Parts: sequence; C-alpha cells; structure tokens
Amino acid sequence: MSTSPENNGPTDNTPRPDEDAETATEPSTAADSATTEEVAVEETAVEGPGATGEAATGTEEPAAATMLDPRPGGALSSETFSLVALFLLILTMLSGRLVELFATVASIGDQQVAVAQVAQLNTQITTSGAMAAITVLFAVLSLVLSGAGTRTWARWTASATLITGLLFVLVAVATYVMVPAGVEQPPMMPMG
Repeated sequence: MSTSPENNGPTDNTPRPDEDAETATEPSTAADSATTEEVAVEETAVEGPGATGEAATGTEEPAAATMLDPRPGGALSSETFSLVALFLLILTMLSGRLVELFATVASIGDQQVAVAQVAQLNTQITTSGAMAAITVLFAVLSLVLSGAGTRTWARWTASATLITGLLFVLVAVATYVMVPAGVEQPPMMPMG
C-alpha cells in the first residue's frame, strides 16, 4: 500500500480554460505547478496548525490534540461501574419489596404486631435497603473514577442512578423507623 499522493486530480481529463492558456505557452509548466501544489499541501500538513498560511488563519476547527479522547474502557472503568449501578438499581426497583414494605408499614399504623413479624419486616427492609446502598456505592465509585475523558453517558447514568438509589435508601430508612415495636402474642387456645 503506497502512501504517496497519486491520482489526486479530477477523474475527467478535460482541460479547464485556465489550463489551456498555460499549456499553450509552456507545455511543462502545468506539470510543474501540479507538483508544486502537492509539495505545498504536504508541507502545510506536516507543519500543522502553527504554520503560516491557510491553517494559521483560524478559519479551520481547533486542532485535534486539544480534544480529549475517551478513556479506555475496562473492568475497572467508570463506564463499567456506571452500568453495574444501573443494573443493581433495576434489580432494586423490579423486586418491588421496598415500596411494598413501605406501604405495609404505613398501613399498619398503631396496630399490634407480633415480634416474629417485626423481625421479618426488619430483615426484609434491611436487605432491600442494603441493595439500594450498594447501588449508591457503585454510582459514587463511577463518578469518582470519571475524568475528563469519560464518556458522557456514563456520567449521566451514574448521576441518575445515584439520585434514584439515594431515594430508595431514604425509603428504606423511613420504613425501618416506622416499623412498630413487637408485642408478645398470647398463645392461642385450642377451640374445642
């Protein structure tokens, strides 16, 4: 594969009016001017944006060196932790236990509840709250690892997951606080 600039001219070989005048006076001038133009283009490309000429006029976009490339992904990247946080949030939301437990505890109010049921409620609330807290930790880790080269979708996902996960943690804490104290139930008498 050759990297030399060959066959860069127009595909039709019909002479343009300004080329006709050049070729009529000096036949070798057209070939020399094409070579001179190719050399000038190559020099401008080699010199880069700090060179004089067209590139230095500021009409072109900023140099590609100022734009940051995305950081490489991997197992411990910000993008990975953002996706893990999102999947954990989906699991927390789809389980539905936290919202259901909140509704159950809110509907109990001042009713007496057996100690065994209170222990079950506390275990379920703690488990669901821990899942929401782990989700928040992964979202925070994703935001801490993000840098200037991190993809924007990873930041957006981590931020949204963090906010939603914190809301679930608050629901878990509120539910845990609202659970009434357990009361010993007297043993049931056999009916007979």
